[in-house]
Amino acid sequence: MRALFVGALFSLVINVFFAYARLAMATAGMSSDYITAGAVFLFFVFVALVNPLVKLCHASWGFDRSELIVIYCMMIVASAIPTWGFTGNLIAMLPGIYYYATPENNWAELLHPFVKDWLVPHDPMAIKYFFEGLPQGQRIPWEHWVRPLLAWCSFIMAIYLMMITIMSIIRRQWVDYDRLTFPLLQLPLDMTEEGRDGSIFNAFLKSPLMWLGFSIPFIIFSTNALNHYFPFVPPIQLRNSLPLFNHALVLQTNVNFIAIGLAYFLSLDVGLGIWLFHLVTKGQIAMENILGYSIPGRSDLFMEGSMAVSYQGMGAMLVLVLYGLWNSRTHLRQVWQQAWHGGVIDDRQEILSYRAALLTLTGASAYATIWLVLSGVPLGVALFFLFVAFCVFYGLARIVAEGGLGFARAQMTAQPFVIHAVGTEAVTPSGLVSLGMTFSWAGDLRTMIMASTINSLKLADAGNVRGRPLFWAIAISIVVGLAGSVGMVVWMGYTYGGINLDWWFYNRFGEIIHGDTAHKIANPTHPLRDWSSIGPRYLFSLIGAGVMGVLMWARHHILWWPIHYIGFPIGATLTIVYTWFSIFVGWILKATILKYGGVNLYRKLRPFFLGLILGHVFVSGFWVVFDFVTGETGNRIPIF
Repeated sequence: MRALFVGALFSLVINVFFAYARLAMATAGMSSDYITAGAVFLFFVFVALVNPLVKLCHASWGFDRSELIVIYCMMIVASAIPTWGFTGNLIAMLPGIYYYATPENNWAELLHPFVKDWLVPHDPMAIKYFFEGLPQGQRIPWEHWVRPLLAWCSFIMAIYLMMITIMSIIRRQWVDYDRLTFPLLQLPLDMTEEGRDGSIFNAFLKSPLMWLGFSIPFIIFSTNALNHYFPFVPPIQLRNSLPLFNHALVLQTNVNFIAIGLAYFLSLDVGLGIWLFHLVTKGQIAMENILGYSIPGRSDLFMEGSMAVSYQGMGAMLVLVLYGLWNSRTHLRQVWQQAWHGGVIDDRQEILSYRAALLTLTGASAYATIWLVLSGVPLGVALFFLFVAFCVFYGLARIVAEGGLGFARAQMTAQPFVIHAVGTEAVTPSGLVSLGMTFSWAGDLRTMIMASTINSLKLADAGNVRGRPLFWAIAISIVVGLAGSVGMVVWMGYTYGGINLDWWFYNRFGEIIHGDTAHKIANPTHPLRDWSSIGPRYLFSLIGAGVMGVLMWARHHILWWPIHYIGFPIGATLTIVYTWFSIFVGWILKATILKYGGVNLYRKLRPFFLGLILGHVFVSGFWVVFDFVTGETGNRIPIF
């Protein structure tokens, strides 16, 4: 019970304090990526300071490993809600459809007639004050937010239940049969180890190598943070680029200590696949630039690289998911038999019985589908969209679990893939408006509940704390985090004025989403009528699917095959653009250590690379807290 209380408290801190720090103070995104930096920072403070102090008071009062794991699981799930996870994207986008309407963009004619009343706030003064700040003495007009926020929160809870149940069903396949490595969990596993011989500190906290690795990013980034306060302190430049072929190809050579540390825990073929496919994909983009080739038509939102590469990545992602499900067919058949007949496989240690998971998945899927239909999306389009969106979620969760990527995104999102496949006329204007708003949870996918859930299930499995109570721990963290984050984002808008806060979340995100929807409504498309521009997109999807199929087949059937396929679907994404070089450095270091020092040296140096990860995360969190105390803003120590 006390673990649930502490986990809920930290979930609230992540969704309130770190959301405030990112959106109002313009500091590091501590809840923005799969590394869940805010959770790592708070957990380290708790393990290294709070828990030892509790043990000093009375040894039996200390939190044991199972309790610590529950706390951490709750925090990483809660980290997927604020900023890029959901609420940061959603809240300002809703009233933005009215606030940013002008005679020039013609949103009043193109968008407003197709907005369902219960989707967004409508009161003009409530909208105005959200973006420009409340006059002194007035209260926040919550009554205009209640209906849309309840509608959206009920919908996102259905989506979260779908994610959780899918991961509950597939856990045994990924953890027990495929034996994925889950590199993101190496750090919390070491931090939760019990101290030997009754010591209040475990071996990880006593390791000189860990503190050596910790000190490198801490000193470097603290120097840069001090430059913000005292300009005479010279900053250390860690971000560079290498232009090639008359700038047709530009490679980012950034140093990110988190990526270096995580790369050390990847298998060599996975690490090779990530940085190699980045170079291959960038080479493809450079060749397109040199030849002057591009797919006709307007590029869609959140596409990474060229349009050809984006659709190619989507085709690869779909094959990654479908091929993986085919390889899991025996397990999925056993899940079905266990759910309805029993006695096939033991599901007592899962967070949900397989029957409960399937029933919950069915009910949540039905609710999400009906919700989309009521919001204006035709039934067939809603089903197609949910299928593609969850393929992207599932694929990213697999990539994060196996590739250990603290920073990852998809090459493109489900919305344009679906809209261009069926045509805007089939989607209808109301459907386009509704699908545009789904970018809040299925758009800029830098973090999501599905990846956090499977990491939680693996961590709980390693700590022998699996079982039904963990489901309720995850549910509590979601409810607490969602309530805290929604309240904080709305409060900040009225208190400071949204136009004075983070430019991307409070201003730009909603503008580009609704602007893109207005463009699609004003310029209807049909896949047959506009085949000259739409056909090549899906041709490259087929090319990407074919290449991915060959890579996966080779990986599973050719023993000597040296390259893992996991980097291909995300080769040109922004997250890989800025971390590939650090992954390459970590890969080189691991290969060299294994070659000349063997497994023994690799294990001895493990704490050093964990220290690199922890030091980078901690220094960002430290300066967030320091800046909050001093009242400073804009001192961003980047996590990514």
